[in-house]
This record gives sequence, C-alpha cells and structure tokens, in this order.
Amino acid sequence: MIEFGVFGGGSWATALVKILTDNKLIVNWYLRRTEQAEAIQNAGSNPDYLNFVTLNTEYLQCSSQKQFVAQKSTIILFAVPSDGLSDLLIGFDRKWIHNKAVLSAVKGTVGEEHELPSAYISRQLIIPNNLQGILAGPCHAEEIGHRKKTYLTIGAVDPHWQQMLQACFSADYLDVRINADITGIEWAAIYKNVVGLVSGMAKGLRYGDNFIAVLVANALAELREVLRHMGSNAEILSSSYAGDLLVTAYSTHSRNRLFGEMIGRGYSVDKAKDAMNMVAEGYGATRGLYQTTRNFPLKLPILQTAYRVLFKYMPVLTEFKLLEQKLT
Repeated sequence: MIEFGVFGGGSWATALVKILTDNKLIVNWYLRRTEQAEAIQNAGSNPDYLNFVTLNTEYLQCSSQKQFVAQKSTIILFAVPSDGLSDLLIGFDRKWIHNKAVLSAVKGTVGEEHELPSAYISRQLIIPNNLQGILAGPCHAEEIGHRKKTYLTIGAVDPHWQQMLQACFSADYLDVRINADITGIEWAAIYKNVVGLVSGMAKGLRYGDNFIAVLVANALAELREVLRHMGSNAEILSSSYAGDLLVTAYSTHSRNRLFGEMIGRGYSVDKAKDAMNMVAEGYGATRGLYQTTRNFPLKLPILQTAYRVLFKYMPVLTEFKLLEQKLT
C-alpha cells in the first residue's frame, strides 16, 4: 500500500497533501510545530496556510516526529523552502528511508555550495537515481486549493515510478506530465523565481505591461542559455519551463513578484523580507544562480540586475535604467 510521508507545513505542502488525500492516499504529514500538527488533525485544515482548504483527515496522520513519518511511509515527499532543507535533514537517519522513493518539491539552491535540492538530498541520504524524482510546474498552491486547472510535472527517470506518481497526483483539475530532465527542470524552477522578483520590481517602479512583456521575452532567452550551460537541451516552450516562468512573472499569487514589487516601491531588502510572512524563494535563488553562473561566458542582465539590487544594495531605478539598454 502506498503511504506518502510529507515534510513541510507551508502553502505548497498543504496543497500537495490536499491532492493526495483527495485521491484517498494515506499521508503521514510531518509538521515541525506540535500545535500546528494537532490543529490540522483536529480541524481538517491548516490554520497558518491555505486555511480555506478542507483536508480529508480519514487519510491523514499529522505528527511532529520525523522518524515516525519517515518509517511509516513508502514514498517521501519534501516540500519545504530551500533554505530550510538542510535544517530538516539534521538528525534525519538515512536508514529510515532505505530503498524508498524520494520526491522533492523544493525550489531553490541549498547551502553555500548552491546545490540543486535533488542533488543535496541524494548526497545526504544516499538516494539512487532510479528512486529519486521532483515535482514542479506552473502550479501556485492557492489555485490548487481552489481546484483550478493546473499542469504539474513529475521529473523522474524510472518509467515505473513515473507512471505510479502520475496516477497518485492526477485529478479532474490536474494534468500531470512526465519529464526525465530533472536537472533542467530544477534550474528552470530556480531561475523563474529570479524573473518573478525582477518583474515585481518593474511593477513597483510603475513600468507598464509593454515593458514587462519585453522583460519576460528576454528572460526566456536567458533561461535557454542557462539551461544549455547546465547540460540541458530542453525545449523550454512547455509548461515545465516557460509555463513556470510565466506564471511567476505575472500571477498575483507569486510571492517573488510581491517581494520584488515591494523593492520597486521603495522598501529596503530587509524591510521587504520582514513584511512578508512567507518565504520568497527568489531571494536565495538569485544569489545561488548568480554564484553558479558568474564564470560562464553568458550575458545575463536580468539575473545581474536582481543580484545587484538585492545583494549589492544598488538603487533599483538606476539598475532598471541600465537594464533598459540591454534588453532586445
């Protein structure tokens, strides 16, 4: 019998738990805070994130014990912010999940080495390639919560596991696609958060739709070059790549877009971070991607603009005036 062990208590984790329990799959859900675990189990909803979503507690067991969730489950699903992954795995015994499939829904780079989440998890827990996968795509948690039509992407190399996961996550409002390009999808998921930030900065600076359209068109070209240098020859005009970028750049649900908009409106980086009660993955993603690509023979003006504003504290309007001259 399939039992998912979900690690993470935010909006994204909540949306994924909703999908699985709606599909009558048993979910053992690890939540760091005992009070949150008890509240969800008792009320059938997450009081902190997506509290409008009703969860089927008949198929749900919440716990604040990592070992219980890991050992009881047959498939492990990590759905935490990238900067929380290393802390989550502290004290996580690889023996708990020996020979179990591991799925990452983490978007961002991890640690000072800026590792991809799948690579970090594989190294820490010794997960073979055929038992590892990722979950991505243009899929805001809020719209999944409202059962709006969504396309998810399962990244995995093993055909049997691809089909099994596709069945687990499919629903009348969910179209699940399969893609073996795990590395390319993860880098695309990182880069799109940078684009969301810069698009938000443009909106905060009162640039219009015409400019943002040019910005996004250039971002797609940047993404193609980044992926090629990362070893992916993906056709990016699909939901797994361009779709994820577009929704992050334009959607009002995008935390990265909101964070960037606050910067454009004059908030300092620190004040914008303090004002948000959810993690904007693009902040760390900008640093990780910049550090990873800085020695590549590439022109990445959008990424460089984000980095200079966020980490060099350059004036956002000055940087955008420079960016205007570099867009095509």
